[in-house]
Amino acid sequence: MNLKVAGIFVFLFLCVIAGFSQLDNSSLLFNAVNDTSKEKAVYLKIQNLNYLKNNEYYNAIADGYTMFGVQLNPQIGYQLSKNLSLEGGIFLNKDFGNNDFTMVQPSFAVRYMKKDFKMVFGNIDGSLNHNLIEPVYNFERVMTNRLESGAQFVVTKKYFDFDTWVDWQRATYRFSNQQENIWAGISANVLKLKTDKADFKIPLQATVYHMGGQLDTLSAGIVKNFNYSAGFLFHYHVKTKRVQSVFADVRYVIRTNNYLDSVARTSQGDGILANVGFVTPRAFNVMLSYWYGNDFYTDLGGFLYSSKSSTVAYSWYWREKYRSLLILRLTKTIKLEDQTLLTLRAEPHYDFINNYFEFSFGFYISLDKKFWLSK
Repeated sequence: MNLKVAGIFVFLFLCVIAGFSQLDNSSLLFNAVNDTSKEKAVYLKIQNLNYLKNNEYYNAIADGYTMFGVQLNPQIGYQLSKNLSLEGGIFLNKDFGNNDFTMVQPSFAVRYMKKDFKMVFGNIDGSLNHNLIEPVYNFERVMTNRLESGAQFVVTKKYFDFDTWVDWQRATYRFSNQQENIWAGISANVLKLKTDKADFKIPLQATVYHMGGQLDTLSAGIVKNFNYSAGFLFHYHVKTKRVQSVFADVRYVIRTNNYLDSVARTSQGDGILANVGFVTPRAFNVMLSYWYGNDFYTDLGGFLYSSKSSTVAYSWYWREKYRSLLILRLTKTIKLEDQTLLTLRAEPHYDFINNYFEFSFGFYISLDKKFWLSK
């Protein structure tokens, strides 16, 4: 890190003596509330996301485009006991302006929940539920790649919690012409401390993306890409008429990319993400974020944070070693009905390296309801 970056980091740290976390995505989560009050009963679960996200980007790293569509995942479940349930349904994803569905896929899950422990086998509670930072996990995947298939274990204790999972994205078979793709990770909070006025956590996150296998006919090497992040979250409850709480969230992240065929090759990069802001009593969230990346890129991370170009128009433009962004994030959540929320977002940003201003905005309606069909 150079002196300029260190100075900005110190400035952001000292500006706010309080904290919370990155953007609040709770309004877009599915299965965040689990009803285990009944047993030997049938239920209907309806999960729906309506989305509009417009990226007004013209840079050489991340494309500008609009995502406008709807997701629907109706499911029928059976609560075998208060702790164990089976559910299955169909997941539909439809982009407006496209006559075809972008995804039609069956969904299935075995769920076991008891006190502070949850296990899911099948379609897990993935995507934004993992609470990963955006440089590691692209927010837009909630619209493009919401379903994750594999196994998940979640533990929530007073002083720590963790979510660990395996997402088996692509299987391979004997004499196949494709490698297996596996994404796995852990997202944890350790040393959780809470008082009436403040919350403090140390978040630790690690993910690995694996491409390989021994059954395919490609004779390709094995790729293992790792991401590690650590930092602190501090959230102070002000509870005035205009400000409910103020927050700060600072994370340092490292990537390590390993490729093994006849010769082993490794590359590394890192970055820092610092957030400060406040929340009003009417669920209006204001956050200022600073990102500095040094040759940082990931398999599933946000395009804007990457040093590698993902654009169509600038496909010849390989990378920018350093990325320096200041992002203002404005978020408003409105309750329409129980478990039905409207979320509005605006995210202008300034690129210090290229000296230009860009912005994005979003509009989301999320519904997650469970109806008991039998007693």
